[in-house]
Amino acid sequence: MNTCCIVVIGHVDHGKTALVKALTGVETDRLAEEKARGLSIKTGFAHHSYPTGVADFVDAPGHEDFIQAMITGATGARAVLMVISAVEGIAAQTLEHLKIAGLLGINKGVIAVAKSDLLPPDEQAARLADIRQALVRTPLADAPLVLCSAHSGAGIDGLHTQIAALLSDPPEVAAPLHGFLPVDRVFTLEGRGTVVTGTLLGGDLALGDALVLQPTGQPVTLRSLQSRGETRADIQAGERMAANLRGVAVADIPKGAVLCRGEEIKPSSCIDVVLDLPSDTARPLKHMQDLRVFFGTTSAVASLRLFGGGQLGASQTGFAQLRFKTPVIGFAGQHAILRQLSPAETVGGAVFLDPQATPVKSRDSARIDVLQATRKGHVKDIANALSVAGRGICDAKDVARLARLPRDAVACELGSRFTFLTDTEIAPHDGIAAAETQIQSALAAYHAQFPVRPFAPRNLIIPAAMAPVLSQHVQTIMRANGRLRTKNGMLAAFDHDPVARLDQDQRARMAEIETHFRDAGLDATRAPGDEKADADLLALLIDAGAVLALQNVALNQTLLLHADILTAAAEILNRNFPAPQEFTTSAARRALDTSRRVIVPVLEHFDSLGITARTGNSRRMTANEVSPPAAQG
Repeated sequence: MNTCCIVVIGHVDHGKTALVKALTGVETDRLAEEKARGLSIKTGFAHHSYPTGVADFVDAPGHEDFIQAMITGATGARAVLMVISAVEGIAAQTLEHLKIAGLLGINKGVIAVAKSDLLPPDEQAARLADIRQALVRTPLADAPLVLCSAHSGAGIDGLHTQIAALLSDPPEVAAPLHGFLPVDRVFTLEGRGTVVTGTLLGGDLALGDALVLQPTGQPVTLRSLQSRGETRADIQAGERMAANLRGVAVADIPKGAVLCRGEEIKPSSCIDVVLDLPSDTARPLKHMQDLRVFFGTTSAVASLRLFGGGQLGASQTGFAQLRFKTPVIGFAGQHAILRQLSPAETVGGAVFLDPQATPVKSRDSARIDVLQATRKGHVKDIANALSVAGRGICDAKDVARLARLPRDAVACELGSRFTFLTDTEIAPHDGIAAAETQIQSALAAYHAQFPVRPFAPRNLIIPAAMAPVLSQHVQTIMRANGRLRTKNGMLAAFDHDPVARLDQDQRARMAEIETHFRDAGLDATRAPGDEKADADLLALLIDAGAVLALQNVALNQTLLLHADILTAAAEILNRNFPAPQEFTTSAARRALDTSRRVIVPVLEHFDSLGITARTGNSRRMTANEVSPPAAQG
């Protein structure tokens, strides 16, 4: 079914409510105070069926004291019905409401020049010309003008014709991906419980849907759904609706609440926006200024953080963050109205680019690039910009949120230009290639500076600006392609051969060091001579497996033992404790004639190689032979 929500705007006492009644037969002023004062205080609702669909009319209060009610009423509207008294002409408050509607993204509508029966026929042409001239710089500059009268019925048929035409236009109002109901009324029905109403945005809602009341995050279930007085199994996006909720009290539903479906919709205290200041904005917006922000059915004060700082004046646009004191709920693409706190006047509009932003500095150039890409709406550009800001990677969920697309559609759009590193984290192919080049270059530079060191410390090769998941992915690729070796948190180019770069004196010295450890047995001494000067040569012996570095965790010591000594130790234990005989640590220490400081890491080393098998405080020998650990490829 084709539907169109139409917000009815106009100055107080220009005949809005009477005209809506003439169009629909519904009296939208329900309160006794409204009837007594002859003006709308609360938003009123009515509907009318046409051959092309159904129009939902939202009669917004026209008095300047009820701006928030007017903005709330415009939530979800696709068009405006602007009512102007033929006798009084267009009023300043009507232009204010029209300005707000335009800032909310509502740019279509019909102009009803009401009370035409009170205007002499010879003055009608001039009045219409004056109205047309007053609207020349507004979104309704070319909208149809219809002279009509709720009292006489003149022009009502023509007004119906123009409204029916609005139903045929495709919707242009931004919407979330899933069902999203900004709650504009909350009340209790005896025997039924809590009821909420609003104009449904985004996707459809149906009985049985798992829904959440935001920003409190409370899960709710539906007793029933209604639209236009009829009980329904489902509600289409764009329709006025009521939902009877189970398990939630009226007091639990705050102003600005949203009933929604989809885990992507979450509350946030920080929203990135693009600002739009009309040409008639009298005062510039300033960095760090507090503003009242209206969006959906929410009214909240936020601190304005302009990207780049400074200020923004009439006819200008710019990026900013809105920082709220408490979490609010919105969606990407949602329009908002900005009003000064004092004097209370509309200064501009905003469109939400990222409703789940995080606070950043005002001169964060990477974030500005993300917002520029988001504003243009190109998925690949959004993903690329997020990757730059995210140290080479981004989350596909973030791309989907900013691009206003389902995740599957994002994956399709990105195609073969991005790779999923995890279930949600992605990186651009050129970024992965650049990371490989960066690691290769860093290794080449390190090996050139320290040619006899077998490995480079990872923290000197992997840039801090590279996301860990990207670094691990690239290292995996490089190992698989035979370009990288890793060992104990160290990295080396696969073709790096430090032994081949040793001179004659270094080779002789390395042989002396190896002989020292072979002769030392289990005495676990340090390298002889200048420990610092010999460090690289000792590292080569350890990398080759000739010398092993064993850790005594309890004493926080590293023991250096020759591989041949460990092989001999295992043979001695085999002779003294043939399998399946069990032995204790103390028995092994006596058999090898060594200290507990040495025997504990030696046995733990044998455990790790499967040479010994431990059960409680005892061990037994296995048939496995001692072999030095191979370098990881």
